[in-house]
This record gives sequence, structure tokens and C-alpha cells, in this order.
Amino acid sequence: MLAAVLALAVGLGLAGTPFALPHRAVSGPLADSIRTILAGAQGQAEVGLLAISLDRGDTLAALHDGHRLIPGSSAKLFTTSAYLRRFGPAATCTTVVEARGRADRASGGRVRFKGDLILRGSGAPDVTQLLSPGSRGLLDSLATLLRAGGLERFEGTLWIDGTRFAPEPYAPSWALEDVPHAYGAPVNAIMANGNAATLVATADARGVTFALEPPEVPLIVQSTARVAGAGEPGWLEVDRRPFDPRIRVRGMVPLDGSVKKQISLSDPDSAAGLMLLGAMRRAGTEVKNARVRIVPHAAGGNGGTGGAGAASGPLSAGSASGWRDVSKDRTAIVVAHASPTAAQLAGTVNSISLNAEAEALLRLLDPSPTEKHRDVGLRELRRSAAEAGIDTLDLSLVDGSGLSPQNLLTARSLVRWLWVLDRDSTLATWFHNGLATPGALGTLKNRFAGLDPRTELRAKTGTLTNVSALAGYVRSGDGERIAFAVITNGNRGSVVPARRTEEEIVGLLSRYRRDATAKQPAPPTRIPR
Repeated sequence: MLAAVLALAVGLGLAGTPFALPHRAVSGPLADSIRTILAGAQGQAEVGLLAISLDRGDTLAALHDGHRLIPGSSAKLFTTSAYLRRFGPAATCTTVVEARGRADRASGGRVRFKGDLILRGSGAPDVTQLLSPGSRGLLDSLATLLRAGGLERFEGTLWIDGTRFAPEPYAPSWALEDVPHAYGAPVNAIMANGNAATLVATADARGVTFALEPPEVPLIVQSTARVAGAGEPGWLEVDRRPFDPRIRVRGMVPLDGSVKKQISLSDPDSAAGLMLLGAMRRAGTEVKNARVRIVPHAAGGNGGTGGAGAASGPLSAGSASGWRDVSKDRTAIVVAHASPTAAQLAGTVNSISLNAEAEALLRLLDPSPTEKHRDVGLRELRRSAAEAGIDTLDLSLVDGSGLSPQNLLTARSLVRWLWVLDRDSTLATWFHNGLATPGALGTLKNRFAGLDPRTELRAKTGTLTNVSALAGYVRSGDGERIAFAVITNGNRGSVVPARRTEEEIVGLLSRYRRDATAKQPAPPTRIPR
């Protein structure tokens, strides 16, 4: 049975001093209200809760804050912030296209090229279109830059070099049912469009037809979908095994209507090559007799897929730049494209809760120049957390996205992390601004309808089957800044009641006002552990 363990425990006496994360049951100013909110969860779910004042340092509410629970996507707070702490908010990654072969240059900078083009992935998430709707994504940008640089015609081989990351497309214990969906997309070093595509089903009197966007996506649709009546609601369900290009679709599509579904790619390296060739054609470059081949990883293979043609050996990176330096014996960079900044990447991953992109940021923590591994990224993440004063026993992560149910966190580790980031003069503003807010694009867009619109709330959600979490910052009724985390596991049937509980707790914190006449606690003589 849940015990309502609530605290007014002193944790800070001076600015910058770590606050106390209580291990023992204590009473506090919000005890009765929290007990009332949690009454419906008694015996149904385990709750971990901690809320502390960022201004005074004392604990406002605590319940099982030291219990390790499955956090869902709230684990992304550690991944994205470790990335920011490591590289700084202004850092960018650069994707390049190199060329080696015969480049016939004509007047006006026009180039007709026969040979090898090599796309070298940087590992950075492709989120430009999310940041600026209507803008070009990575592959369209590269194709446009190639055309603007004079490339009129390309004949030869397009090599895809994804060796910046080791071939680890999926993290441990990701569910098979997640594989076909965009949120379960595999990870690679190109990350074009999040390694996802759009499946479009259209119905007319002849039946249901399918199209893929982009059209070059190498997936095979096997459908049992049927036509529904005009105006009826449509739906699609998809199923696909890892690395299998066949995607099985069932559902109902309204007559003279359409239904769209975001799906993952089975072989993102090969898909990136085919999509880049298609983007080059759309940008005005003539593409003739082109094929896609994959630069193999150091340990061999291509993530188990073989791709559109695995190579027998890697190609040498070029140090020169420009078409004038391209020859059959010399490789040169002909296009370089910078990613959004680290702050923009982290903020987009947090606010929209992007899984494959979070996994990419985790791998980029590995200091190795190539073949970056998930487990090394996790080691660097734990190092960053330990440097921030977090007990690493509170932190057991197997991926960077929170999609695995093997991840475990405590509420106090999340709140401690929020505290540290709030105190970081370089990162605080960037981190705050990258969290979701009610009514804006992101995971809180359709939540907190009953919250006073003047309330300042920024938070990260976490949702898995039977799991819900929310962690972030909110201002109290008298302007006090509060960091909080709520994790619930074992929700029966639906996470809707857990989300309602989260919203009630945040509402309570947002209305909280201290008694101006109450005596404030003295600073602790030591910080309990």
C-alpha cells in the first residue's frame, strides 16, 4: 500500500549548495493535499514524487522519491542535458558529401561528374523541418547544395558512410511491436527524417492504394486494408519485423478519403542513399546509372541488412574541397552542411520526445571519432550525472530515449538533475526553453487545460505501457520556482488517471503560497544521503 510520505525537510542553506534529498518519511505543508490527490492510486500504482523549491532549497513534497521506477521518456532529460553539458549549446555537427572521379567543369561553374559520391553522416538528428516548418530536411538540403554548387549530371556510385556510429540500430528490450512505428525507428549516423517515412492510404471505388513519402523509400506494402463508407473514421495498423522491408498493413480507409501513418525504415542507410538520389533529381541534377553502396563498419557488415550493396572496403575521406580538387585519385569535399545547434537539437528532442534522435545524441557522447557505441555513451552520461552529485545507484539506463522498460530512475535523481541545470549559467536558459509547455508544439500541447494560463510550466513527459512520468519546473502562486518529478508505474489499463494525477499535483504546486508569517527552517548542518 502506498504511504503518503510528505516532507518539509531542509536541504539548502546557501545558494549553490546541494539540497537534501530525503530518505526518511517526513511531514510537510502539502501533505494533506497530496494525500487527497493520490487517494485514487492507493494499491493500484507505485508513485515516486519529489518537489523542491529552487529559491529556498527545501522539500515541498516527497513520496518514495528514492524508489527506482521505470521513467519512460523522462529519461531523455539525462541524455539531452549530458549532450549539452559535453558540447555546449552552440555546437553543431557537419554532414559532408565528397566526390572522387572525373569532374568535367564547364562555363558558369557547371559540373558533369562520373565517379563516386560519398555521403558521410555526422550522427546529428535531422530536425530542421521541425524547427522551421516548410524548410528542407537534410537530404533535400544536400541535393539543393549540390545543384547550387554546379552539379548538372551524376553518373556512378553513391556511397553511404554511416561508420560514425557502430551498427546498433535498436537498444535492448525495445518491444517488437514498436519496430514498425516512427517512434521505434532504428538509429544510424545519417538520421534523415528520423529514419521514418509517411505511409498514405487512399480509397476509391476500386479499393485501397498506398503511396510512400518520400517515394524512394525501400519498403514493400502488404495490405488487407478495406474501404469504409464515405465520412467514416479511418485507421491503419502496421506490423514489421526488424530489418524486413515488408510492412503489413490492415485497417479501414474512408471512400474518397485518405489515412496517413508514420512508419519506420527497415534499412536506413540504403534508404538514405535512394532518397538522396531522388532529392537530387527533384533539385534538377540529372542522375544516370546510379547505384547505392554502403561503406562497411570496422567489424564488418551493415547492421545485419546488407543494404543496397555492401562495399568490400571503406573509402578514404577527403581533405580538399571544391570540384576543382576532384580527380580519380583524389577525394574532395563538395558539400558541407551544418546541423542545428546542440541547444536546438536537445530542445526539439525533449519537447516532441523523439526516440531515435535521443539515441543519436547518446552515441555522440562516445569520444571515439567513429564506431560510437551506445554503452560508451551511457558511461559518459553516468559520468556527467555523477559529476553533478547524483548517486549513480539512482540511475540505471540501457538506452538514451527511455523506450526500454529496463530503464530505472528515482524521482530524486530527476529533481537533482533539474536543480543542477537550473544553476548552470551557460545552459539554464537553453534547457528551460527546450522543454514542452501547455498549448505549444510538443507533448504538452493538449494537456493542462484546467491550469491557469498565466502559470509558468515547462516539463518533460514519459509514457510507456502502464508507465507515466512528468518532470520539470513550475512557478508557485507567489512566484517561487519549483522543480518536481512524478513517476507512476503499474497503472492499470490506461495512463489517463496517472496523467490526471500529474496535472493535479502541478496545479497544486502552481497555487502554493507560503505563510508569510511562518518561521522558515534553518540551513542543515549536513546534507543527508
